[in-house]
Amino acid sequence: MKASGIKEHHGNNVLKTLSDNAVIERVLAGEKDLFELLIRRYNQLLFRVIRSYMNKESDAEDVMQDTYIKVYQKLYQFRYDAKFSTWLVRIGINEALQRKRRSKVKRTLEIDQFKGINQIEDTLEMNPEKQIIHSESKALIERAIDALPEKYKIVYMLREVEQLGISEISACLGLSESNVKVRIHRAKKMMKKHLFEATRTTGVFEFGDLKCDRMVNHVMAIILQL
Repeated sequence: MKASGIKEHHGNNVLKTLSDNAVIERVLAGEKDLFELLIRRYNQLLFRVIRSYMNKESDAEDVMQDTYIKVYQKLYQFRYDAKFSTWLVRIGINEALQRKRRSKVKRTLEIDQFKGINQIEDTLEMNPEKQIIHSESKALIERAIDALPEKYKIVYMLREVEQLGISEISACLGLSESNVKVRIHRAKKMMKKHLFEATRTTGVFEFGDLKCDRMVNHVMAIILQL
């Protein structure tokens, strides 16, 4: 598929307003290049879902590619009474888990032989100081999410970052809504704990030895002259 396929169509803006189901019908009818619309619509969602299972961005991108290819190949199996995004997420999760299993087997063989919020504020309009603070805060939150156990990371990512509803998360993960709520609650508690420990404030505004000595010397020099 050519990356520029959509641009070659007339009425590009009209195409972008097509529903997922309408796009799928036209892709299945032979307009393969319209599949690009689905990729662009769900790249962010799919990345965040798969990144919940993969530790490396490069691995997540590989799995995304495999997912899109599989989705395209199986598009004829899509049931129109379901949401395309839910179907896509479930296939993406399955691909990620398969990749993890293959990696685990590979690592086991090697051991036997040898022994990733919602919308982020645009940083382009920030001054350099704010950009640094934003980047550090974002990195801190991403590390906190990465520290979550896998089953909590995925529900946190879908709910708090992607803002999906409980029922949709339930459908995506094959869990009951009550189970989803429990996992979200636990994930939030773990996030708070991690962020608290990562940002302990007992060391801020310290008046250390060098500062103390400098102050003592300065004050005493004045006092001794009185």
